[in-house]
Amino acid sequence: MDYDLLLNGCCEMGCRLLGCGAEIHRVEDTVHRLCAAYQVKSEVFAIPNCLIVSVTDGQGHIHTRMRRAEIRGIDIEALEGYNALSRRLCAAPPEDPGQIAAQVRQVAAGLKGYAPWMHLMGYFIGGGAFALFFSGGWLEAVAAAIAGLLSGLCLILLNRSQSNFFISTLASGFVLAFSAYALLAFGMPVNIQVVITGAIMVLVPGLVFTNFMSDLLTGDIVAGLSTFVRAVLTAGAIALGTGAALALCLNLWILPGSSSTVHNYSPVLYCVFAFAGCLGFCFPYNVQGLGGFLCCLGGALGWAVYLAAQAITGNPVYLPSLFAAISVAIYAEIMARLRKCPATSYLVISYFPLVPGFTIYQAMEYGIQGNTQLFIETFIRTFGIAGCIALGTLVVSTAVRILQHRHRKKGC
Repeated sequence: MDYDLLLNGCCEMGCRLLGCGAEIHRVEDTVHRLCAAYQVKSEVFAIPNCLIVSVTDGQGHIHTRMRRAEIRGIDIEALEGYNALSRRLCAAPPEDPGQIAAQVRQVAAGLKGYAPWMHLMGYFIGGGAFALFFSGGWLEAVAAAIAGLLSGLCLILLNRSQSNFFISTLASGFVLAFSAYALLAFGMPVNIQVVITGAIMVLVPGLVFTNFMSDLLTGDIVAGLSTFVRAVLTAGAIALGTGAALALCLNLWILPGSSSTVHNYSPVLYCVFAFAGCLGFCFPYNVQGLGGFLCCLGGALGWAVYLAAQAITGNPVYLPSLFAAISVAIYAEIMARLRKCPATSYLVISYFPLVPGFTIYQAMEYGIQGNTQLFIETFIRTFGIAGCIALGTLVVSTAVRILQHRHRKKGC
């Protein structure tokens, strides 16, 4: 056994998974399983941008490899491809462990992706649909779609130039708010708060914040804190960018009064808007084929449960978030087993209507403005929602693991 080749292959697989947005526990479990397929004892430690793997040979000597992962953002197609490969490798490990890294690179070379114009279409659809989801009218939807499109274009261009994520987010937030206020200044009678709320969903780190809570609840303290810091910095960058845009627009133009009109739609329409909003994120997150439709269906299902729980319990936020998260997690687990792919593929998109992304942005905006009371209140509310979503996911995943363990014991 060439332990160096085994370590190379395991690190290649683990770093690719980290790079496409896999959860920490998935990365560590995958590497453990690969080593176990060769009857090798292993120790694995991962954080969002680094992986350390140690294996023990037959003589008791320890071999260790550390690799830094290149984070490219969430890529569901890549996640499913590497997950499928890891299943095959664990079921039938190649005699030469050097084949692991070669097969990982082969999968990477064959991955499909959307063209940049389709990413922009996703930002356009997502911004417009979420403006309707937040009770805006069709004018607000058009304005939010344009702002989301321009913000997404800025984000893509800056990411291609290898810009720092904080600067990319700050600049994209500036472009988003500037375009929204420009439409208001040039006579578009819109509710500017709804426009920015809908468009800003293309940038907010709500999913990252929820993942941070999930990491903490599962005991990954270092990974959780690292993810939390990134979420807070992202929210701060958005708040700074939008605040700078407002200050500039007030100096450039005399802004007319914003409309205060909001629309009350039927519960069915809100679920349709949730479906459409999730559809917009299928393109930037590279969800291919039928999986995209199923992910969006999960988003609509989650919001339907949220509205039903809100009506039954009378609780405005927390219990509905918990019940909706449980329903989405169950749906994701069912789809994962039917389609032989990670449940994460469905959770990432389906959770978008539930995640407290906008409240994170609001909290940071209040903090920058010096409004301490509203900052604390909004931040606590954000923690509460994220905690409910993470808890709902954890309850379902734990129940599934217990059932799988019992099934294996019966099989033995």
